[in-house]
Amino acid sequence: MNQNITVMRLGFPELPAAKLPFYPRSCGINCFYGQRREEQTPGTVVELCWVAKGECVFDFGETRCTVKADQAIYRLPGDHRAKLSAPDMETVVYWATFDGPGSTEFFLRYGYPRGALNSGKCPVHLFDEIRSSLNSLLPSDLRRLVALYTELIGLMGEEESGQQSRKGQLFRNALARIHSGYQNSEFDVNMLAEQLGLHRTTLDRMFRRELGLPPNRYLTKMRLHHALSLLACTTLSIAEIAARTGFVRCNYFGRVFRENIGVTPLEYRRLRSREN
Repeated sequence: MNQNITVMRLGFPELPAAKLPFYPRSCGINCFYGQRREEQTPGTVVELCWVAKGECVFDFGETRCTVKADQAIYRLPGDHRAKLSAPDMETVVYWATFDGPGSTEFFLRYGYPRGALNSGKCPVHLFDEIRSSLNSLLPSDLRRLVALYTELIGLMGEEESGQQSRKGQLFRNALARIHSGYQNSEFDVNMLAEQLGLHRTTLDRMFRRELGLPPNRYLTKMRLHHALSLLACTTLSIAEIAARTGFVRCNYFGRVFRENIGVTPLEYRRLRSREN
């Protein structure tokens, strides 16, 4: 069955007022079986595409490139682009776009070559988080979105062979365990290190190398990200949200929330209700 999911940022097409290096614009999924062609005329966005299953031909007019599962490709402003899925095969492509005056320069600084990138397993959780976060114009939420995009772009870098590739797989395994375990209040960095068979110091060094922050900080960011979504989209009590996002005590959740977001959970909920 053919299926397309597209989520646009709140207030599109206007750019948000916040000053950012680029502006998250849209995110979605192409899921289809059999041959299908989808065309995009030249635009003003940077588009990131990651094939999670099957394979897809990306036609850029003068060049065509086959992108297979666990590979990614990008489109720059001004590029014509067509996707042609493979016949007799299920194809799933995750994609995200961003725009703004500095978007192209920001992306090109990564120095990625054109064509298919051997990027590794598609980080579905990142695309899911981006889609669920595009419904806010609060500066704190937009900055968090930029961080998610930056993590996604970083993961697009081509996998190297040998030891470096194994390190990349280990890091992705660590991220996956955080994303599946953050709701458990007993889950912490010591438990993560034990699950991975790593010393705590080795785990800390790996996260600082890949993300520039320690694993306990990333775990806190993950918990806060989901708490923000629950505050904005549900009527759950603050205590219930704290419990669902892995915080042991409600008062501790409130303190961590204020330190990182700048307001209390209740104040954030009021701000979002006024915005909507």
